[in-house]
Amino acid sequence: MNIEGVEIPVYSVNTVVLGSGAAGLNCAVHLHMNGQEDVVVVTEDVTAGTSRNAGSDKQTYYKMSISGRKADSPYDVAETIFLGGATDGDIALVEANLSV
Repeated sequence: MNIEGVEIPVYSVNTVVLGSGAAGLNCAVHLHMNGQEDVVVVTEDVTAGTSRNAGSDKQTYYKMSISGRKADSPYDVAETIFLGGATDGDIALVEANLSV
């Protein structure tokens, strides 16, 4: 494809997986193991991803305390997870209750 004098390669594939974190790579591997050979992983850096950099769960960023004078509220933790916009409130509440 040529856009304003710049040649841009175009690829046609069956499946595109976005991201090289644990979920993306797991998805690509399972697709391939189940017979899908036309899979592409799109990523900025194959050696990056949340799992490699910080751990693969939301609790890496906010985990309820099991010590200290003031106990954390599962509702407060769920609200923080939900405000990030990447999960539904009910799932956030389940994750918060199971955080410890």
